[in-house]
Amino acid sequence: MAWVLCGAAAGGAARADGHAGADWAVHFNLPDQTTSATSLWTNEYAIRDALLARIEALDSGDWACLSTFTFSGNSASAGAAGPILAAVSNALARGAKLGFVVDNGVDVTSNYWPGVSLGSLAARPGNALELSRAPADSGIMHDKIGVFWSPAEQKAWVLAGSWNFTGGASSQQWNIFTEIQNNALGGAYSNELRELLAGRFHSNTNKSHAHDRTPFHLADMAPGVDGWVRFAPYPDGKYGGTNALTDIVNAIDSAQEEVFFALNKLTRPNVVEALVRACNRGVVVHGVIPKSDRSSPGQDSYEMYQLLLHSTNYATRNRARMYEAYYNAARTRADNNNRDLVHAKYMLIDPRGANPLVIQGSANWTASALVLTSSNDENVQFLPHRGIAEAFLAQFAAMTDGLEPWCALRAAGASAWVDYWLPETNAHELVFTDDLGLPPSAWTNRAQLLPAGRGTNAVPVALDAPRRFFRLRPAP
Repeated sequence: MAWVLCGAAAGGAARADGHAGADWAVHFNLPDQTTSATSLWTNEYAIRDALLARIEALDSGDWACLSTFTFSGNSASAGAAGPILAAVSNALARGAKLGFVVDNGVDVTSNYWPGVSLGSLAARPGNALELSRAPADSGIMHDKIGVFWSPAEQKAWVLAGSWNFTGGASSQQWNIFTEIQNNALGGAYSNELRELLAGRFHSNTNKSHAHDRTPFHLADMAPGVDGWVRFAPYPDGKYGGTNALTDIVNAIDSAQEEVFFALNKLTRPNVVEALVRACNRGVVVHGVIPKSDRSSPGQDSYEMYQLLLHSTNYATRNRARMYEAYYNAARTRADNNNRDLVHAKYMLIDPRGANPLVIQGSANWTASALVLTSSNDENVQFLPHRGIAEAFLAQFAAMTDGLEPWCALRAAGASAWVDYWLPETNAHELVFTDDLGLPPSAWTNRAQLLPAGRGTNAVPVALDAPRRFFRLRPAP
């Protein structure tokens, strides 16, 4: 017995503000590459505006802390640093308490807003900004975070993800942020940022790890299922030890149906080996890495990308499907080696399955961000949440061709008509069996599987797992 489920997944430019629940929201920008205030895409600055809205809502007695790896852009409409400085200055004037943590490379003296800099806000009389700058050493403060606490409401909000506080991160890159109202999560992030405000950065052996792997539960999570958050550097730098890489590999090894990932950098062979294992047991893997990081030898992700592409690394016909990102939300062309075009850092495990999981945060998928005990300051969220997974799928669809109409096929121990779209090729491979349970004439969409001029190309082969997803493409 076998059956087919076909349908169109969400694609195109999705509005980020449509992805929200009672205690969460997901914001992703739609870059237009113009670096101007005029944009056809209303969500080009969606992440910046969500952060600004939280700062502007701060009142006397409220507390917030922000952190960013880079900081620039003085335009009120198209920048980031300028509007953020103005909003922070106004919040301090209202009596809110604010901290700000930056990497060593951030210029704290620059007036991105007329007469206002991070340094001047830290020196203002009365209610001053608490400013902390990472030391110049071998590590980096790579977090991109906003934490907000309202004593009156007894509520904490956390905004975190891949977006640095710059104009270019909105108009020239693909980025994504979660916004979560949860006091346990807010407490964990507050503790992390207070460590950094106290000057205990990555290389400081006195930095506390007590809040690492804090569990939390959102309203839409399944009963008894919690999310958690990891903070780098980690208490254990061994492969297989207590660190984010171990959590990620374990998550991939639990995948049953699909994996999606969008990564600015992927250098860990443990991740690639887990993805290959997933493909070998029938999971369909969809991924995107920017050309600027994987197109030639010597680039950070080149070696891992090649391992994902080579068919000899797989035990079955199922291989990772790798995509090119679109240059802009209008999809006028694809990635043309644009630097850091894909700046997102996430993976989705079974987002349309029974147990969806989102992994996302500031961390590139490197040893310094996922494993080491004295390197980067980073954060990685693990979110077992269907609505958040759907929002990240919408971002993947806006950025790539990865969510075209798809088919799920289930068969009892044999094979069936399926369509493999091989990565980096234009080749369809059709597989036929009598075990479909229906005569071929009853397969109403069979013509979609037969590209013009390619013939049937039919060979018998067993399915590698009881369930698979396959994408259909129009005939060329």
